[in-house]
Amino acid sequence: MRLDAAGRYLLVAAVLLGCYWLAPAGAPRAAFQVAISVSSMLAVLAAAAWDRPRRLTWLIFATAPGLSAVGDGFMAWHQLRGLPVDYPNLADACWLTGNLTAATGLALLQRGKRVDAAGLLDSAVVTVGGALVLWVALFTPFQGGLDLAETVGLLYPLTTITMLAAAIWLVTSVPAPLEGRATAALTAGVLLGLVGNVIYGASGGTLDPQHRWFETFYLLMYAGWGFGAVRAATVAARQDMTPTWAISPVRLVTMYASLLVVPGVLFLDHARDLRLPLLPIAVVSTLLSFLVPARLWLSTRQLRVSTRQRDAYRDDLEHQAAHDPLTDLPNRAYIRELLGALMHRARRGGEEVAVLFVDLDFFKRVNDRLGHAAGDEVLQTAARRIRGALRQGDIVGRQGGDEFVVLIDPVPGPAELVEIAERILDTVGAPIMTAGGRAVISASVGIALARDGQIDAEQLLQDADLAAYRAKSHGGGRVEMFDDALRTGLQARARLEDEIRHGLATGEFELHYQPVFEVAGGRLHSYEALIRWHHPERGLVPPDQFIPTAEESLLICEIGRWVLAEATRQLAVWTRQDPAGHGGVTMAVNISARHLASRTLLEEVGRALADSGIPPARLTLEITETVLLDEPAADTHLSDLRALGVSVSLDDFGTGYTSIGQLQKLQVDTLKIDQSFLRSGEEAGQQLVQLMVTAAHAFGLDVVAEGVETQEQLDRLGRIGCELAQGYYLGRPRPARDILVTGGVSAANG
Repeated sequence: MRLDAAGRYLLVAAVLLGCYWLAPAGAPRAAFQVAISVSSMLAVLAAAAWDRPRRLTWLIFATAPGLSAVGDGFMAWHQLRGLPVDYPNLADACWLTGNLTAATGLALLQRGKRVDAAGLLDSAVVTVGGALVLWVALFTPFQGGLDLAETVGLLYPLTTITMLAAAIWLVTSVPAPLEGRATAALTAGVLLGLVGNVIYGASGGTLDPQHRWFETFYLLMYAGWGFGAVRAATVAARQDMTPTWAISPVRLVTMYASLLVVPGVLFLDHARDLRLPLLPIAVVSTLLSFLVPARLWLSTRQLRVSTRQRDAYRDDLEHQAAHDPLTDLPNRAYIRELLGALMHRARRGGEEVAVLFVDLDFFKRVNDRLGHAAGDEVLQTAARRIRGALRQGDIVGRQGGDEFVVLIDPVPGPAELVEIAERILDTVGAPIMTAGGRAVISASVGIALARDGQIDAEQLLQDADLAAYRAKSHGGGRVEMFDDALRTGLQARARLEDEIRHGLATGEFELHYQPVFEVAGGRLHSYEALIRWHHPERGLVPPDQFIPTAEESLLICEIGRWVLAEATRQLAVWTRQDPAGHGGVTMAVNISARHLASRTLLEEVGRALADSGIPPARLTLEITETVLLDEPAADTHLSDLRALGVSVSLDDFGTGYTSIGQLQKLQVDTLKIDQSFLRSGEEAGQQLVQLMVTAAHAFGLDVVAEGVETQEQLDRLGRIGCELAQGYYLGRPRPARDILVTGGVSAANG
């Protein structure tokens, strides 16, 4: 085991102490005695060099073992020369002064930290009580009078009391100024020195300090000081913040033991007729009568302060647990708790409960355009504005994201409810200045009422949310109230979701394939896979009747996975049937915004390609312009798909927000011009189509014209350089069983 600096010093001190015990009396033993004192001084000086903030303190403390080494050297010199030694002498002056400098150094270790009043009082109580005990023990043998040597002998334990006081303060101080073992070593050294000084003082200063057993107390004291100093300088203290005002059992026993010192001394004086002077006893009794109550008062006061702090901390934790950290509004859980209480009261009293669901419009654009910090500012401002638009007693909370919930209490009539909601619309819709720039948002507000008390809080919130969703779907910035028609629509949507899920499991869905041809040569270029649903009761259900519902849930991802697998499988079948004509034909599959944002899309595309054996270059994923706006992860996922080798096509170009100048930044390979531009008979419309084709070619994109219904339109596309076309004139969407694949052409049966 590798020793640290403190451990190495302790090993050196142990070797020197062993040599001291083994050395013969006289000069050899005295030399080792001096060596131990010097080693302790050097260790403390090393601590001064390492611990720069407390350098002066360690230098003062180092004088204690240094003066001891001088005293020990003085005695060793006289012993070596055989000179007589009178008491007291220079060595006594050095040792006594060393006690005082050691006490000073220990006290200065508290410097630089807040004074620990509780630890100081604990130290004072123990020191005063211990001083009286020492005084009685040492004074009693010398009641007849003291000569000079005996007086000097008594100074040893008395000066050691100052060290004991500083050591007790060091032990009880919080936070601890020194590392635990360092504090223990310094305190143990003080206690060993006290034992030695008490023994020496009891002898009246006549005990020969060269006695090996007696001198060991001092040598161990210096070793403890050296180890403690090095340990304190090299090991950081653990900042234990246990309050010292708390009276532990050990401190309580020590305090009351100190209180019993005075009556104990008086009883001993009476029982043994010691005739002790009353002045020291009275002084100690007076000091303890002030110190102990002061310590108890400090504990009581600090306990009250701690209780108030604990209550404040608990209240703060409860507030944090129940409130949103950004807006300081009640959070989702707390709002539900409050709503539950309102519902319970309403059921008992036959009252109504009203909830407003506020959904901010265009908030995502704020985050995308101005940054998330600006988005946070918008949420905070919107929260303040909503709160300001409410009445006394109404409560607003943050549901999450850009959604807020308002609990209306008491509930007014429907007209006033709408008025409150419209006030929210007006105040939220005002421009908001953020650090990132000017932000403009609106809000969609849904209102739900619980008139009979039969629905629960969760259902009422869901009703308000649905009303807000309807307001948002109608353009936002408006108020909608939940009614039976909306409930019926919700139930119908739930049934439709179940039917879609059942249809996927039972094979009710199939794909129809619409061909895409080269304009110049009429060669088949690709197919677009379009989903169809054969409902067992309603027959063929158009996509616009079930795709929007699927897109509002994760069902659209399940549909997307099925279409990917089925379309690539069918393309593989046609390739095997007609390798010459279909070896280079590609397949286009439409991908929804939710599916594109899915983290599993890349894996699903790779699995479909692997299962079918189709190379990535023969698969095209079609997306709309709204996907690029609504999904922040779209750009990254498209980049990953293109890196895989899959092509990306931008569908319905010209109907959204994408400008021609943005084409060079988009992660796409093909542009599909919406059919509305091709159908325009005006010259301006035709020129616009030509402009789109020219711009797409300038950015290296292929172009597909949708909705070709006449030969004239096809000829016009050829003249402006559009290379691909799709439409009913060229081929309607057909199921795979109705498509004949032969000789490089695709034709519909019948």
